[in-house]
Amino acid sequence: MELINRKEKLEIEEKLNEHFGIPKLNFLLIKSGEDRIRGFTGSLSSDEIKKIAREVNVEILGLYLMKREKDGIRLSFDAPTFLNPEKNIAHIDDKQAAEWLKGQDITYSGELKGFVILKHKDDFLGCGKSSNGRITNFVPKERRIKS
Repeated sequence: MELINRKEKLEIEEKLNEHFGIPKLNFLLIKSGEDRIRGFTGSLSSDEIKKIAREVNVEILGLYLMKREKDGIRLSFDAPTFLNPEKNIAHIDDKQAAEWLKGQDITYSGELKGFVILKHKDDFLGCGKSSNGRITNFVPKERRIKS
């Protein structure tokens, strides 16, 4: 676990704003594992978190928000719900939503490329990667609908 400094946070916010239209993160950002980023909004300061981490083995703190990939930032399944993206949103129909929630890749004829947010009616359904007429599914196995 490592706290993300102000400069690095600004770089992440710039990428999120450019790609998803998410201008600011009101979280303390924490690196967790390989390139995973978690957000913490509790009342502990960064100094208090560092002190606790030195004295106790803290493995997880905050909510998993995103992962840095070599070709961009991939938001977690839940992140779009509270980050309110405004760009790169793929609107999908009932059939596509059912396939997506079962963990299947879906066909997509839209213009969006790279990491996209999937939205069905008023609900965000996570993040996928659009290329060559398909959106690759990243719904965690434990969150998929069993068929």
